[in-house]
Amino acid sequence: IRDGERTIIAQTVRVQDIESYTVRDRDRPKRDARVGMLPPKLAQIIINLGAGRLSENQLTNICDMPANAGRQTPELDSTALDPFCGTGVVLLEAALMGYKVYGSDLEPRMVEYSTKNYEWLQNRFSVRAQTPIIETGDATTHRWPVHIDFVAGEGYLGRPFTSLPDGETLAQTISDCNVIFKKFLKNIHGQIPSGTRLCLAAPAWQIRPGQFRHLPLLDSLGDLGYNPISFEHVRSESLLYYREGQIVARELLILTSK
Repeated sequence: IRDGERTIIAQTVRVQDIESYTVRDRDRPKRDARVGMLPPKLAQIIINLGAGRLSENQLTNICDMPANAGRQTPELDSTALDPFCGTGVVLLEAALMGYKVYGSDLEPRMVEYSTKNYEWLQNRFSVRAQTPIIETGDATTHRWPVHIDFVAGEGYLGRPFTSLPDGETLAQTISDCNVIFKKFLKNIHGQIPSGTRLCLAAPAWQIRPGQFRHLPLLDSLGDLGYNPISFEHVRSESLLYYREGQIVARELLILTSK
């Protein structure tokens, strides 16, 4: 590409496999629109932001592994925890990227769904042999007995809204979500080493185009024992995932424990 007096040369090294994303999004046996439909691509983003800096060897293996039939993922020792695993989308994507996976959810039905979807993944795609840990547990009180290298998941997003609710309903929903996230962060803080990285999809509510209400706890993360991670080239308001006109957006919180 000509750029004034410069010539910029680039090489395409990865092409995303849209068909594979679609299969993993729509063909897994257990889905539930009531608990949200986390897109696999967003799950990968959450995992990458939770894992943090990767080695060069890992980077060469991380892009959409299912597109490379028969190629084995790197033998990673890192364990990814999703404490709100739902139907297991984050667990499936983390397994495809070579991580050991540990999932828990408050609802036994979601644990069953995650387990069934993981079995489907092993039969459908090339996944290294591992036995995932998927168990029932309330994220606000549960104890995760194994070493956790990083946390990646989508927390409770509250009630789904197709239109902006009245002020009282919105305030109650924000309060309910804030309590759950706050209790979870307090609960897991003593179970992970200092410096452990977390990426959580949290709700943010679009009250008018481009204007959002956020969880109140974002103003007291330091008091809860966490440091928010900021990025040099990305503003925090850019870490919002939503469609045009969508009321409940996903806000990506990237934290490290103190």
